[in-house]
Amino acid sequence: MKKLNLAIIGQGRSGRDIHGVYLKSSDNKHYNVSYVVDFDVERREIAKREWPDAEILCDYKELFDKKDIDLVLNASYSDHHFSITEDLLKHNFNVLVEKPFARNVYECEKLIKTAEMHNVVLAVFQQSFFAP
Repeated sequence: MKKLNLAIIGQGRSGRDIHGVYLKSSDNKHYNVSYVVDFDVERREIAKREWPDAEILCDYKELFDKKDIDLVLNASYSDHHFSITEDLLKHNFNVLVEKPFARNVYECEKLIKTAEMHNVVLAVFQQSFFAP
């Protein structure tokens, strides 16, 4: 099975310490981290050391011209989840977004409709969904 090319937006607690730990582990058999995005200079410097094979970017909009991305993981600040996810969906990216998915049911419905309209996958990360 081909590994999926992944872009991670955000190198905070979720992006770096939850997803990043897994993605660097031997358990990860499905993803190549191709891009890492964070607006913070210090976090980008850390990402350069931790993801030497990835392109490190300062703005998620730099992903828009990339054609090799299978999935974008949106682990940005919580108050940016909706706007960044909506923008990514409109640019035809499959998106896995951290919680909170959005601020209210209207934003949730808008994201779902946007994903359907652009024929892309939208998923919310639920780390404990399959836990006993």
